Amino acid sequence: MKHIFYTLFAALCIVTSCKNNKSTEKPLTEGNSTTDHSKTPTATFITETLGLTHCESAVYDAKNNIIYASLIGNSEDGDGSIATVDTDGKLINLNFIDALNDPKGIAITKNRLYVSDVTELVEADLVTGKIIKKHTLDGIQFLNDVAIDNAGNVFVSDTHTSKIYKLNEEGEFNLWLADVALDNPNGLLIQNGIIYVASWGSQPDGGRVSSIDMETKSIDSISTIIGNLDGIRPYDKNRMIISDWNSGNIHLYRL
Repeated sequence: MKHIFYTLFAALCIVTSCKNNKSTEKPLTEGNSTTDHSKTPTATFITETLGLTHCESAVYDAKNNIIYASLIGNSEDGDGSIATVDTDGKLINLNFIDALNDPKGIAITKNRLYVSDVTELVEADLVTGKIIKKHTLDGIQFLNDVAIDNAGNVFVSDTHTSKIYKLNEEGEFNLWLADVALDNPNGLLIQNGIIYVASWGSQPDGGRVSSIDMETKSIDSISTIIGNLDGIRPYDKNRMIISDWNSGNIHLYRL
């Protein structure tokens, strides 16, 4: 992507991975619905923030009205960071957390920030940006998205190994689920006891959206193969939005 952080409306600002190199806006495409496509909503450009090198993900802190954005940098060891931006697009701190490698998925709680960084899940203080701990295990290859449930458990996908890891409230970091049906999981979204997974899949076909029952860990496909999927976030109570990294499309999916 050009070194620009795009702030759309609130939902898209939180959801959209910034990997895509295509700067033209495209309509949302809707799946699992008979909605008239001529009435499908489109993203609205509001502002831009310059200087964010390879912005990957963003999360909005409603309490403090701040956006935290993960910056991969130029893929050199130690040149990644977490930046803070206000809702008017003004850069607050380019290096709120610095010396990361290739930070990707990011999630926050009331006092913690969690970001995946290649083979480590980085835990940091949400106020100061100070790194508290880096969690990792043998066999981890490519940690990607991060999601937190209502109990405070942190889940992170490992795209290359089709696994999901969990950091519990006691600080124990373990493998939670390993299954080829995860199909190279990328984006994670937790809602009502279900983890929705946007899978990268394989080339050239791509992946699909799946749901995991968090009690039984059973996996069900809820979409057809629609692309190399990346970010996934709620749009409203009945729909979610899913980004396709390869095509640049954002899918509006009805549950």
